[in-house]
Amino acid sequence: MPIPSHNPCILLAAGLFAGVLQGCMVGPDYEKPDVVTNDAWHGALVAGLERSAEGPGAWWEQFDDPILDTLIHRAQSNNLDLRTLMTRVDFARANYGVEESYLLPSLSSEGYAIWYRADSGIAPVSGVFQPTGQAYEVDLGIASWEIDVWGRVRRQVQAAEQDLLASIEDWRDLLISVRATVAESYISYRTYRRISELLEVGVAASELAVGLSRQAYENGTIDLQVVLDNETTLNTLQATVYEWEARAVNELNAISVLLGEAPGHIEELVGIGGKIPYPPSTIGVAMPAEVIRQRPDVRAAERTLAAAVARLGVAEAELLPKFSLVGSFGFQGDGSSSLTNWSNRTWDIGPTFSWSIFNWGRVQNEIRAQKANVQAELIDYESTILGALQEVENSLVNFAAAELSRRSFQLSRDNSLQALVLTSQSYDSGTDNLQDVITSELQFLEQEFQLVDQESAVALAAVSLYKSTGGDWSPAMPSMDGPIPINVQVSKSGNDENAGGSQ
Repeated sequence: MPIPSHNPCILLAAGLFAGVLQGCMVGPDYEKPDVVTNDAWHGALVAGLERSAEGPGAWWEQFDDPILDTLIHRAQSNNLDLRTLMTRVDFARANYGVEESYLLPSLSSEGYAIWYRADSGIAPVSGVFQPTGQAYEVDLGIASWEIDVWGRVRRQVQAAEQDLLASIEDWRDLLISVRATVAESYISYRTYRRISELLEVGVAASELAVGLSRQAYENGTIDLQVVLDNETTLNTLQATVYEWEARAVNELNAISVLLGEAPGHIEELVGIGGKIPYPPSTIGVAMPAEVIRQRPDVRAAERTLAAAVARLGVAEAELLPKFSLVGSFGFQGDGSSSLTNWSNRTWDIGPTFSWSIFNWGRVQNEIRAQKANVQAELIDYESTILGALQEVENSLVNFAAAELSRRSFQLSRDNSLQALVLTSQSYDSGTDNLQDVITSELQFLEQEFQLVDQESAVALAAVSLYKSTGGDWSPAMPSMDGPIPINVQVSKSGNDENAGGSQ
């Protein structure tokens, strides 16, 4: 129960006392772990890769495809997974507000009316002495304020704040994945459609080859095996066309779902024809330390670690007593009309404390559990960094390999085209027959097919590289309508002062 007092100076003294004591906080303060990274990537920056001090920016615009730009814009505004994570951000923001409110006094009101009989002559209501009767009380203000002597409440606020920041980074990390997945599906769709077009040309050439071989067989110039081989080639090409067309439709449906729409709604926008998006001739790659700093999955892991450290302080504060300042003001009387009399006013104010002295090791075990949680989050943070470095290194190697392979396939395709031209010229001069021209054309289409597939691999490798290096580094905050750009304030030390993030 609060200790009654009739000296208003006690309130002022208690407030000053609380302000002095709130400078103390138990538990460790969070310190960012030291991260040691190499000065350069292990994989060589070759085949169009070069060193850069900046992030990729709006990397999808570098593919110079307006349809891709439109798809990504719609996806980041309507993707359902992003909307789901936005609700978690809202939850974390609300929880942060709840924890922050405990730093301030709470104020409430209550009242009662009772009818009683006390045969012993002691009334159940203080200030009322009749053995029977009625009593009323209205407390207009009941204040309670935990004096955060040991920093328990402030540690809870710190944990909630870090949870909020982690949820924002999780949203940003998903935004990177959504943008990349849309680009990958769109590149694959264009690739499958282009391959289908090449196969249809091959089908037409095979149909001509079958017709010529049948005529030659009937004339007795070739045997039946040649006819059967040509028919097998034709049937295989026709079956393959169906397969690639189905793959194209599957990718189109995947894009629709990424945009939060039912399959079939974007066919008119995307269309059937169209070139495969291709990355710029050179791609800049920042240094490992900068990439790690910009990746939202790494930042989310660090925020989660900071929240765990703050909760360790909350657990350690449970070993110490809690101090509060409580008070109330109201009216009390034996009739409803007496409640309006100023002489029936009541008030009290004073400090209270509670201390769980014997808890059979509960608090100590909670502290051990939180220490274990801190270690687990630290290991997860380090693991996230290693995974990020591995992802970038793999992306560098894969892009370089894909680009170098594309150059080799380009030479093979050019040689095949030259062979087709020579065969066509020989046919025109009468030294080769039409069957030789058709065979040479099918060989050229095979080389063209491989080149298209490799060009797609380069584009996909570029998307993977952009994704692994943290996406667009332009700071933005999440919302139900997509990312909202924010201004970045740079301190004298050159560090960003707001919670900007990568996309």
